[in-house]
Amino acid sequence: MTEAEKRIVIGTAGHIDHGKTALVKALTGVDTDRLKEEKRRGITIELGFTSLPLPSGIRCGIVDVPGHERFIDHMVAGATGIDLVMLVVAADEGVMPQTVEHLAICGLLGIRAGLVALTKADLVDEEMRALAVEDVQELVRGTFLARSPIIPFSSLTGEGRETLLAELDRAARRVTEKELEGPVRMPVDRVFTMKGFGTVVTGTLLSGKLAVGDTVDLLPSGNRAKVRGLQVYNQAVPTASAGCRTAVNLQGIEKSVLERGEILAEPDRFGASLRQYVHFHYRPQTDRVLPNRFRLVIHWGTTKVMGRIRFLEGQEGLEPGNSELAQLTLESPLFPVFGDRLIARDFSTNRTLGGGVILDPQAVRFKERDRERILPWLKKLVAEAPGDRVSYYLWRQGSTGGSLREMAVWCRLSEREAANICRELAGRGEILCVDPDQGLFIRADAFDAFKDELLEVIRLSHRENPYQSGIQKESLGTSLKPPVRERLLQFALAWLVKTGEIEQDRERVRIAGHRVRLSEGDASVRLAVLGILEERDVMPPVAKELADMLKKAESELRPLLDYLTQQGELVKVSEGMYFRSTTVEELRNRLTSFLQEKGEIQPGEFKTLSQTTRKYTIPLLEYFDRTRLTLRLGDRRVLRDKDRA
Repeated sequence: MTEAEKRIVIGTAGHIDHGKTALVKALTGVDTDRLKEEKRRGITIELGFTSLPLPSGIRCGIVDVPGHERFIDHMVAGATGIDLVMLVVAADEGVMPQTVEHLAICGLLGIRAGLVALTKADLVDEEMRALAVEDVQELVRGTFLARSPIIPFSSLTGEGRETLLAELDRAARRVTEKELEGPVRMPVDRVFTMKGFGTVVTGTLLSGKLAVGDTVDLLPSGNRAKVRGLQVYNQAVPTASAGCRTAVNLQGIEKSVLERGEILAEPDRFGASLRQYVHFHYRPQTDRVLPNRFRLVIHWGTTKVMGRIRFLEGQEGLEPGNSELAQLTLESPLFPVFGDRLIARDFSTNRTLGGGVILDPQAVRFKERDRERILPWLKKLVAEAPGDRVSYYLWRQGSTGGSLREMAVWCRLSEREAANICRELAGRGEILCVDPDQGLFIRADAFDAFKDELLEVIRLSHRENPYQSGIQKESLGTSLKPPVRERLLQFALAWLVKTGEIEQDRERVRIAGHRVRLSEGDASVRLAVLGILEERDVMPPVAKELADMLKKAESELRPLLDYLTQQGELVKVSEGMYFRSTTVEELRNRLTSFLQEKGEIQPGEFKTLSQTTRKYTIPLLEYFDRTRLTLRLGDRRVLRDKDRA
């Protein structure tokens, strides 16, 4: 990709009235304060947007954020998705409270590039300017801006403009671009209606490529819409790529049902989550221990929700400046992926407390008994190594396994990257490829446990159903908890057949060598049943009557009747109605001969032909329909075409 094709976003940060908006106007010629209230009061209230071409040809989006502490929510929303920051500090005032908080937020959001613009440089002498530079150097010590340039700047005289552009260009060339291959994901930071076009949403496209005509979901509202048009830096485009400030004209949705905080996403790729495992950092500038289970305001993307934090390493609170593994339990759902950053604030004091990196975007409720299993994994994930992400994902999936498509989204990897890691893990014997076409994988230890569970389910079926030759395949999958993928079940069955542990036919699965053997008592009952049905011939007693005759409970007799049916000695004509198979075969021959001669038969005629009563006539006719001997045409039956003489 050439520099001209590279797309990044620059954001401002800093205290109110330190000249952020004036700096942006001096660089771009655009006043990003668009609201009447902003013009009247002379302060930025809402996010402002424009673009800036850098000397190398890189086209940058610009996000100008408000500096007032009352609008910190807007600042966090605007900082989401930016690649490098211009921290703005006025030379005549120096570092102020929101300077400190904005810098902390940028660090917690994972921003790693930027510079400091020392604005209003024309208002101070050299001595004051030097003091302001020292003030800034003290602030940025130990932060991601520690080695970044501090550039004196004046929006009135133009001092520092060319230097600032050159340093922005240098920093922009070093920025790693966003994930072009991932599914589309864009936090919405503005919603409005444009005359003649309809609903428009804007945001920074975090991953993927969006095209005119695409269908998108808006989460968490669940609305679905079609992309009618796209603009990038005020230019209509057919596609927009990750890293671009993007305006999306949506078709089929009203502005009234949308608001900042929605996620515009590729359909059916992101799951709702009320719990996440995170690596949480508590700001050192705080003055008290953060209590366990403290209620927080959580900012993720452009969304704000309430939630509670639970520390996982046995502490009752977190000291300022420390980091710890934690679980967040939210009051409203988010749709995150691994590695997403979030900001935690105190609702009562309106102060930023800290932030975290999401390690498991869809965590289960943490239980003390799981501590020794979960914590080692989470500690490994802190390093964010791609191989550890895939290993953990498949570990948490257990016997359900995971597909490359799902894995790539959850782990924040491309499918190609996930496939390469899976091949490496499979080569080491850590995972198995269940289906190369679907890209379905399972950990080797999880597969061993799944096979054991599968065998136990089959054995249990043998114990509970002693007269069945095996468990039905269609019920095997639903007997497992949780239900498993059909492809994984078939893979496991084939594996167990190959190793000689089970046998299977078209309908049933059994432990190898399993055979039904009647007890001495049931062998006597079998003879009695066959004798009664032979004596009663075409008018046998139903199951309940038969049980009464044998002085047994019907529930005890039914398994034996079903077994004799499987063995071919009986035919189950309808529920509770069993005939000797020789009797049914004789009736089939009579009916076939009659239809070959007469062409059709009425129920009354079949009653005479079979020498039985209506109680048995209709069930028998319906049985012959089901077994495809006859075809019902109104009240008549005829032979199916293939059987006609």
